Amino acid sequence: MTSIVLRTLTKKSKLGVWKINDTIQNLLDRKDKRNLVQAYFKLTTINYTDDILDELGITSKWKIKKPGANKDLYYEFLKANNWSSEMTSKKSRGGRADKLKGKNILLSKSSLQSKNHGR
Repeated sequence: MTSIVLRTLTKKSKLGVWKINDTIQNLLDRKDKRNLVQAYFKLTTINYTDDILDELGITSKWKIKKPGANKDLYYEFLKANNWSSEMTSKKSRGGRADKLKGKNILLSKSSLQSKNHGR
């Protein structure tokens, strides 16, 4: 039998995911709420105290049962709170790499460098 360790984080706790080793309070002070919201909805073992959830705007409508994750609810939350992002819809994930796929041209090293540097 495996056990899942649920981390309920307070304002003094360190997030410790995605190379973010800052405290929750520092992230809130820097208005870096997006990483906190993303961790709540996408990671199964991360939960916050009620005061942090209120500060992030996660009301009872948006709360999910932990341990668990809900990526679809995350995207709905971003749209409902008008947090614009390239990642709000799964269809918009792509990038500039797709521009080179259609072309079947041999590019020199210098031309690739100039494209990389935005020239």
